Amino acid sequence: MLPADSTRKLAQRSRTKTFILILFVLSLAAFVGVRFSTSLQGTDFPDFYCAARMLAEGHGHQFYDPDVQRQYQARYSGRVGTLYIHPPFEAPVYLAVSWLPLRRAYLLWFLLNLAFLAVSLRRLAMDALLLWDWRLLLAASLTFVPVLLCLQQGQDSLLLLLLVVLAFTALRRDRAFAAGCWLALGLFKFQIVLPLALVLVLTQDRSARSAFAKGFSLVALTLAGLSAAISGWSVFTGYPRFLLQLRSQPFAGIIPQAMANFRGLIYLLFSSDRSSWAVAAVSILSAAALVITLTVWKRARDSSTTDATHDDFDLAFAGTVLFALLISYHLNPHDLSLLLLPIALLLHRALARAPQLGRPAKAMAVFLIGILFLPLLHLWALKAGVYALISVPLLAVFLLNASIPRQSQTR
Repeated sequence: MLPADSTRKLAQRSRTKTFILILFVLSLAAFVGVRFSTSLQGTDFPDFYCAARMLAEGHGHQFYDPDVQRQYQARYSGRVGTLYIHPPFEAPVYLAVSWLPLRRAYLLWFLLNLAFLAVSLRRLAMDALLLWDWRLLLAASLTFVPVLLCLQQGQDSLLLLLLVVLAFTALRRDRAFAAGCWLALGLFKFQIVLPLALVLVLTQDRSARSAFAKGFSLVALTLAGLSAAISGWSVFTGYPRFLLQLRSQPFAGIIPQAMANFRGLIYLLFSSDRSSWAVAAVSILSAAALVITLTVWKRARDSSTTDATHDDFDLAFAGTVLFALLISYHLNPHDLSLLLLPIALLLHRALARAPQLGRPAKAMAVFLIGILFLPLLHLWALKAGVYALISVPLLAVFLLNASIPRQSQTR
């Protein structure tokens, strides 16, 4: 048993951490409350809300008719903005809040997003970040601008973060089938999830690969069936056609210079993302990133001890998330909420689990991650319309993550 003094100190530390967390949440709530009167006019939440209303009223087959979407937006949100562009199977998720008036539904979804974030970080801390307190991790994450954007916009990136964390922890426990199921549930952002799934299928051993593919395929087929039940079988041709024609719509929400990935970076360099040079550059960068990611996984499989296997698996999965973000064709600033997973794993390895890396590697890791967390950098990039520049430190973190196992083995 612990001495009485140690027990009191632990209890005091726990109360302090809880107080810090409550303070952050109250500050965030105050920020939302101050901006609440105008926030809904500039958020993405009405798109999801109106899609759920269409589903509830039996108009799921008209999801990808822009005119019908705008009619619902004008009726239920009092404005016309960006369109609902996600697959049909995600709309039922928002049925959980769409029975409320818009403002109350927005607040409830805001609280659900906080819950998604808290559960993600608690699960991550319990499984992979030993001795890290999830409450401090949550408080720190509330200073990350992409997380704040996701909360303010009423988006679904934090739900995807939860699903990716669940897939990561399941695969870490050798539960490949469950990992495939969890990851497939995130196919509402297929441009991020499919690269993740591809790398995992290519890098796992035969039994894990088979179990993962079965779980992923089973859930994917179920979601496809649900989409057909909602919007009819024509959705499998109508939805891709809608996405291809989306740029011609007003308020399309497709802004390459706001994408912190290879596409956005090349757009800033070539002032285009459709020219042959731009497509070739993105393809070359994506192929190189894939080779680097597969190499990191190979080193993780070659680890000889249990601790090294866990550490290198964590870094390999972190690199896979970074890879998926960098090569994704479509990426919004709030989607960078997924960075919380690789950032936490990289810091844990560099600062706690691998003291043999030495001070230069640790300093570089902290420096690069510190850049990604700088609120002023994100806000400046958003205001200047060059958020794609965030891909530069993101790429640097990706390369650093790939170099750490090699440095560890060399030393």
